[in-house]
Amino acid sequence: MNHTATDVIIDTRNPLSQMQFEEVANQVKRIKGVIKFDQNQTRPGFIMVVYNAGQTRALAILNKLTRLGFNASLVGI
Repeated sequence: MNHTATDVIIDTRNPLSQMQFEEVANQVKRIKGVIKFDQNQTRPGFIMVVYNAGQTRALAILNKLTRLGFNASLVGI
């Protein structure tokens, strides 16, 4: 099994309020393999997610955000 930590930047198109960020973070952190979920302080619409590539994929994380109602997209892997 691959245990490589990798990261992805997700653009939520609009900055999340602190309450929205906390709600989304709680949901995304439930995905097996997600290690860290942080909001970029200088660009609050960008979220960096560090995850175990052997346990989940960037697309699974993005899909969680879109199911939560965000028009999000992957920026970089």
